[in-house]
Amino acid sequence: MRKITICLLALTILVAIAGPASAPRVNAASQSHSYRTVVRLSGDEYSDAQNNLLNNSRRTKCSTPPGSTTPVGCWTWTAKHLGHGTYTISQPRLQGAQLEWSFSYTDTRGDSLTGTLAERYIPDPSLSDALTHANRYPATYTVTGGTGRYAGGTGVLTSTATRTTVSVNPATGVAHTKYASTATGTLTFPSKL
Repeated sequence: MRKITICLLALTILVAIAGPASAPRVNAASQSHSYRTVVRLSGDEYSDAQNNLLNNSRRTKCSTPPGSTTPVGCWTWTAKHLGHGTYTISQPRLQGAQLEWSFSYTDTRGDSLTGTLAERYIPDPSLSDALTHANRYPATYTVTGGTGRYAGGTGVLTSTATRTTVSVNPATGVAHTKYASTATGTLTFPSKL
């Protein structure tokens, strides 16, 4: 009887130290962190009379997106939890009825959030050189990774971007367009931002 009492006492002490078997310990450092995210993106674009994108004065601030040798354009972004910085995309490729791009959100520290962007096109029926002409582009951003504090980031953001013509130079045909987009969704990171 004494052996049973000692064994029960030892088991009670062990459970008190280790905790109940039904509640395993979780390492807080290994838990992922999810954030409801809203990314606001904007920029000025300039295109020639044939709608080819011209160099952007902000291009020098932008890093080259993954899978590309040169950026097509450069815009700025801001988002709670993430910060702000520049946004670049690669040369698009046609996949069925949509365009696909590689993208990179690079913050002011140089850390980047990367992935692919699938975009459709809804044309404005007004003339393309008319002021306030606004094409819409429903898009899905699939985040597949990153560098620095964004390393291991994953998630999906959806948006509808708008490009609105604000001026056209009648002598050269160069159009100035304002670009605006708000992408929303959930991003998950291996550690807290």
